Amino acid sequence: MKKKTWLRVLESCVFVLLLGTVLAYATRALERKASSNQFGPFLKNPQQYDVLFFGDSRFVNCLFPMELWEDYGIAGYNLSCYGNTMSVNYWVMMNALDYADPEVVVLAVNDVYKDLKVTGSSSDLHTALDFFPLTYTKVRAIEDLMDDPLATDDDGNRYVDMKWEYIFTLGKYHSRWSDLQQSDFTGLPNVQKGADMMIDVAPMTDYNLIDDDQYGEESGVGYAYLRRIIEECRMRGTEILLVHLPHLASEKAQMSANTVSSIAEEYGVNYIDFVRMDSVVDYATDCYDLSAHLNPSGGWKVTDYIGQYLSERYGLADRRSDPAYAHWQEDYRDYAAYKLERIAAQNELNELLAMIHDDSVSVSVAVRAHADLYWDDQVLTLLHNTAREHVYDADAYSMWSNRMFPLGGLEDALWNDEAYFLDLDRENGTLDEFVGERAIERAECLFGDSVWEEGKEIRIRVIDNATGKQIVERQF
Repeated sequence: MKKKTWLRVLESCVFVLLLGTVLAYATRALERKASSNQFGPFLKNPQQYDVLFFGDSRFVNCLFPMELWEDYGIAGYNLSCYGNTMSVNYWVMMNALDYADPEVVVLAVNDVYKDLKVTGSSSDLHTALDFFPLTYTKVRAIEDLMDDPLATDDDGNRYVDMKWEYIFTLGKYHSRWSDLQQSDFTGLPNVQKGADMMIDVAPMTDYNLIDDDQYGEESGVGYAYLRRIIEECRMRGTEILLVHLPHLASEKAQMSANTVSSIAEEYGVNYIDFVRMDSVVDYATDCYDLSAHLNPSGGWKVTDYIGQYLSERYGLADRRSDPAYAHWQEDYRDYAAYKLERIAAQNELNELLAMIHDDSVSVSVAVRAHADLYWDDQVLTLLHNTAREHVYDADAYSMWSNRMFPLGGLEDALWNDEAYFLDLDRENGTLDEFVGERAIERAECLFGDSVWEEGKEIRIRVIDNATGKQIVERQF
């Protein structure tokens, strides 16, 4: 009798184990992969990250950890997500710190003045949280973020009624059987360590900087969670850097940024307000849209500035020669290949010009005489932007200077309505410009006698510095 009882117990245990395995596999297969693709790689080696980045879509689009790795040997992951509020940032950080022990946390403080725990996009919240395993911390996060009985998503669903689908995601995604694709089983992991390039160039609009002594009222949950994040980091002995990311900020947003400055001073933590440092990015070339998101040109500038700042202020180790980080070199190769693919895919002039503001490529540009593009201010600014050096100056509060427009030959060609040729060899650190007949000779030498097709005014060739191979050649 006892033997039969034990057999039944064993059979029950095996059944439960098999059922759990099937449910776990079904959950992984059926869930929407936005979260696991973007953030899943973080959980593979979480103890290797010296810096973690938290924020909303603005940080997703302008902080590229693999650029930090290549230029400074900084090991970081961008855990920012579209739609994150300050309270969501807090709970993403708390979940991440269950696995990682970074030396520095970098927090974007844009929109801290917004008095809400979650936005109307329940999908964005899934992206921010789904990849984390179900733990006590994750349950606390869901309970806290969805405690307001009046909070709803854009479809009118109450968040308090949706808690279960964030805890047991199979309940949310069980109906995706008919939508499954090969990528649901193999995955498409983010090679940018959480970042996301958004490629477009928005038109410039006017903006005004307010005085730095105009403050907004510190009220609402955003400021409360900002303080919780700072205090949590201080309790753990983790350094924290606050950043107000560059965008065409409203007066209210600037006043909020000034309030954050006083909070940072109160706690004795570092703070970078990029909105006031208007020589770091150029809103005429570096905006993806007019809603404060940067394209890769702007993102690479912000990333480089933060990389230098982190290296100088926090003494982070350069991991590039550390054998334990050898796989990061392969990660970088994957990232570099992805970046080159994105450059090669650009079929619009402005987008290609924005993408070739990148140290990993060399560029040749030929412009025919009497070109109409000479009278397009944005195109001319983008051409200058190709050769701009990044600005790193903690006191860079001045407006644009001549160093932001480095192509003197382009200005000569413009005023004389002549042909222009640029050879920017970043591999060897040289920049050569030619105007008039010499520009035509250089263009014909590189491209042949038929430099331009009918109706085309500019021809661009891009070379991969690592291999010396041509990535793309386009005429516009």
